[in-house]
Amino acid sequence: MKRYDEKILGSLLDRYERSLLYAGKNKVNRAVSMPVSPKTLPEYFDESALQYEVIHQQLEKLEAEGYVRLLWKNKKKGHILEKCELNLDHLEDAYGFLRRKPKTVKEQEILNICGDYQGKAEELDRFFAWIQQRIRDGESIQKYADMDAPQDFEQLCRLVLSILTNDSECFLRQFSIRHFHDSKLAEKEIARAVHIIAEFSEGERFAGLETEEILAEYNIYRNPSWLMMKGNVKAQILGEASPMEIDLRSFPGGLGISNQDIEQIGWVPNSPVDQVVTVENLTSFHQWKVEKDRPILCIYLGGYHNQVKRLFLQKLHEAWPDAEYRHFGDIDCGGFRIWKDLCVKTGIPFKTLYMDLETYDRYSSWGRKLTEQDKKTLCGMMDDPFFHEQRELFARMLKVGMKVEQECIE
Repeated sequence: MKRYDEKILGSLLDRYERSLLYAGKNKVNRAVSMPVSPKTLPEYFDESALQYEVIHQQLEKLEAEGYVRLLWKNKKKGHILEKCELNLDHLEDAYGFLRRKPKTVKEQEILNICGDYQGKAEELDRFFAWIQQRIRDGESIQKYADMDAPQDFEQLCRLVLSILTNDSECFLRQFSIRHFHDSKLAEKEIARAVHIIAEFSEGERFAGLETEEILAEYNIYRNPSWLMMKGNVKAQILGEASPMEIDLRSFPGGLGISNQDIEQIGWVPNSPVDQVVTVENLTSFHQWKVEKDRPILCIYLGGYHNQVKRLFLQKLHEAWPDAEYRHFGDIDCGGFRIWKDLCVKTGIPFKTLYMDLETYDRYSSWGRKLTEQDKKTLCGMMDDPFFHEQRELFARMLKVGMKVEQECIE
């Protein structure tokens, strides 16, 4: 037999927990009730099924227990139900009847988990402040926490902390086994965990980055990461035996080195590097033609660099500090942010390449329209002292309303 009593009492408790009465914001005492209508209880109006008798019987028993009050049409008891009203004097008993935790208990369980992880990472502390404020204001936290599954929320917090504190390079499934003894568990929740890190990190550190790019910043990779390079220079493989030279001119299409092997790459002392160019996108790297008679090294970054690539660039700069360091990327918010991130985190004074006003004017007709977020971000970047030389370019971009991807630049 269908339990209409549990369904209706549960619905009444849902309404109560969503009400201003529960949040303590009501200025007038109002009853929490549910109308009995074809929309809320269609079976009651199905004359062929005669379910209304079962409904009457179950609800009258609820009323006798003191959980609800029944309001009858034309005040004729036992005739046609008009609405059911929650008896606020017996709330605790009503929750017990349904074997249901009150919302206050669920909220406290979430707050307790926040307390367990408080002070372990700044990003988590900001996230917990958001959770706590939402609960105080009676707002939903469903975006990140199911209050009926506090164990899932605790696991999510543990995953975020594990990402933030990861200090060794590993693959995602390896990371999952290490922290959760399950190769696929982290993968299921990784997008939500990374979203929390991006949203609650200071400033706009991860603005515009994909999940994989943010994970790479913490040395976590779904698949092996590669650094590609080409040019008219000689590298060498370091090891216990004599270093083995690699002439990059023998690989005009580029040579790929796994992240795991980058530390083994060194540079031949008598093979100077005149210019180092980092390239944001793979297509542009493949399009790049190295000048035959100039010792240039071209490196594909793959968007935002990670820790391993930063160390590679820093080692390169130590070997050839007098070389010219340039960065070639998209003429858009993301491209200039990547350039700034590259300079700040490596400490190398990279200059831009083909990311100037002249190039923009030449290719803007091939570009894409700026979004409203792009315009807002560009306005903010114009106030950043780091981009003082790009202010005229940014102003032109805002006027023309276009951004240019580097793949269209010859």
